[in-house]
Amino acid sequence: MRTYEAMLLVEPTIAAKDWPKVTAEVDRIAKRNGANVVSLTKWGERKLFYPVRKNNRGTYVLTYLQAEEKSVPRIRSDFQLSEIVLRNLVLRHEGEPRKEPPKDFETAGLVPRKGPEDLGGDDRGPRSYGPPRM
Repeated sequence: MRTYEAMLLVEPTIAAKDWPKVTAEVDRIAKRNGANVVSLTKWGERKLFYPVRKNNRGTYVLTYLQAEEKSVPRIRSDFQLSEIVLRNLVLRHEGEPRKEPPKDFETAGLVPRKGPEDLGGDDRGPRSYGPPRM
């Protein structure tokens, strides 16, 4: 069995009011596919860049699973079908499991738009790709 890391975006109201329901859902999906939940950590609620299933906010949950390689696609599809999990990303993990969110997770916001100097352009401003101005 290998260790897999699953980053889940969870329904924020359920995560805030009924956390045991979230842990039970993750455990149910793992057990159904022959996997074991090693750890489950709630990272926190964030405002989303765009609505996901009509939610403007989401709670991030990091979980580590021990599973056979052949069961991972079924785990991913079960997360997609779940009403609690909005989005999921399951990757093979090597090394030590992360115990807490990164320090910049709380302050992470929108990525600032790059200016022309960051894109290798000159200082004349943004380029226009339309017809020339007269």
